[in-house]
Amino acid sequence: MSKFSGVYTIMPTPFKDDGGLDLESLEHLTKFLVDLGVDGVVVLGVMGEAPKLSQAEQDEVIKTTVAAAGSIPVFSGSGAAGTDLAVEKSVNAISLGAQGLLVAPPPVQNDKVIFDYYSRINDAVNKTIILHDYPIATGIKMSPALVKRLYDDLEHVKVIKLEETPSIPKITAIRNLDCDIGIVGGLGGMFFLEELKRGSDGMMTGFSYPEILVAIYNAYTSDDKGEAARIFYDACPLLRYEFQPGIGLALRKEVYRQRGAIASAFVRHPGTQIDEHLKGELADVLEYCQLEELLKKEVSA
Repeated sequence: MSKFSGVYTIMPTPFKDDGGLDLESLEHLTKFLVDLGVDGVVVLGVMGEAPKLSQAEQDEVIKTTVAAAGSIPVFSGSGAAGTDLAVEKSVNAISLGAQGLLVAPPPVQNDKVIFDYYSRINDAVNKTIILHDYPIATGIKMSPALVKRLYDDLEHVKVIKLEETPSIPKITAIRNLDCDIGIVGGLGGMFFLEELKRGSDGMMTGFSYPEILVAIYNAYTSDDKGEAARIFYDACPLLRYEFQPGIGLALRKEVYRQRGAIASAFVRHPGTQIDEHLKGELADVLEYCQLEELLKKEVSA
């Protein structure tokens, strides 16, 4: 495959107001994202509330998204606490049409265990494996040397979604090992510009205006660094506000609801629901950023 690059959206899983899975909204959201120009989507990631979904629901999420995505690839989260379960989930996701996997490490801080875990998944599938390097969520750190070994030795390990903070120096540390693994940032896109400067290949996050990230990426890779910086810094207030632990998912779902992409902003218990205070703050940030005007500037530039 050509080097992994571009902008990929981590999708929320839409629910109805009563908490039931909303497949109609999921289909609509997928097509909405396709129309915004993202290069691919990811389901059942950290934003996808996968631990709150039954296996049957998770299967429906994958199948529905794959059917709606058309020409862009769908990647599925498939990590698990047990290696056998991670292999089973990975094989199942591929069988349902996922074009690749976003795989968090096992909950054991040991390089051999981590390597063996990814090795067994690698041997079981024939699609792209994305390492999910997010210690604040997984409790596990993967050193640059381990990342390089996984990339060099395992055929299907092609990409790392790098969310270990600080992310920017880690990109340099990986590149300094002559490791050509695809690197995509996360962390809500808050450091996208700096990550591109350090040698990342794109972004994979749940920001609710992914077309902003697409515009930044297109400007940067077209060597219009000034335009990339302008768009990035103008969007920073929303990037910052959305990426809040505990309430970020509720905020992003509310934005997608306001944009007409999903019917409800419901988050399954014990997740935090949007409230009137958050809606008011969100409205202030959106008014300040004027994102539609920002994109018009980018188009006319």
